[in-house]
Amino acid sequence: MSILTIPKLADELFLRPIVISINSLTLSCLMSYVMSANGTLDWRPITICVTSDILAMGADHLKDKEEEFSSDRNDANDPRIASWFVYARTFLIVSAVLLALALSQCPISTLLTTAAFVAPALLWTTPISFKKFGLISRHLLGRFGQDKHQPSTSAPTLVIKRIPGMKAIFNGIIRGCGIYTVVLSVLSGSGNLTNTLPTPWSVVQLIVWSTVNRSCHAIMTDVRDFEDDLKAGVPTIPVLLGSVVKTKVILTACHMLVMLAFIENPYIMGSCLFATALVWTLGKHSPKKAFLFSSHSQSLFIIWYLLTRHI
Repeated sequence: MSILTIPKLADELFLRPIVISINSLTLSCLMSYVMSANGTLDWRPITICVTSDILAMGADHLKDKEEEFSSDRNDANDPRIASWFVYARTFLIVSAVLLALALSQCPISTLLTTAAFVAPALLWTTPISFKKFGLISRHLLGRFGQDKHQPSTSAPTLVIKRIPGMKAIFNGIIRGCGIYTVVLSVLSGSGNLTNTLPTPWSVVQLIVWSTVNRSCHAIMTDVRDFEDDLKAGVPTIPVLLGSVVKTKVILTACHMLVMLAFIENPYIMGSCLFATALVWTLGKHSPKKAFLFSSHSQSLFIIWYLLTRHI
């Protein structure tokens, strides 16, 4: 078991959620700008996307570190380490307040959209037991005259994180389709939604590019943890393929297909080329912080576009 230290807690509980949420910040800024009728940034969808990202990732990391903290007797008696969990909870509470404030200024459709995309992320590592569903079904069957004394069987438990491929799918859908849907609901509700996106952007480009990019980044983090996941039997895509090289070939193909599909957009083309270079530069022996570059293969080119528009 790794030893908890203050720098490690600061990295896991604060730095990583903030750095990863910067991608949601830039992507929501881009969508808000190109989808608005007057070419302005709307603070509401941007705040919703950033705080939701921080809450989902921060809560996941906080849960993991608290379990690690409580299982180590030496750490449990260290007040300095314990105080960092208080800071982390405060950080998440502030994020939740900002999220609630932004949602209060939006139509109800935005609240429903946000809940639909955030709920799976919050349940990412939560064991979901089907025991309650079994009890309800047996109760209903009993009411309709069925045998109440059927032999009981152990109910299966589902952990979304353990389903092969779900990490990549969830990351892509939440950060690609989810951000677009939130921005759409806010702008349409305020009557500020444009009918035509400025050149070189289109709705299909925004959704496909973001979804594929985020999914590929999620798989890259599995490349980073390949050896540990292989030993632990975690069914990630690289483990199922049995090869990091095969995984990188597939990721390269995904980025190249997106680039070729939207070759007329220089920002998407540059982002896909940069992401492909990172696929082959980063590996299972690269430091974990180096993989943060992979999470921002979009961000750099979005910033480039926004700067050319003098925002």
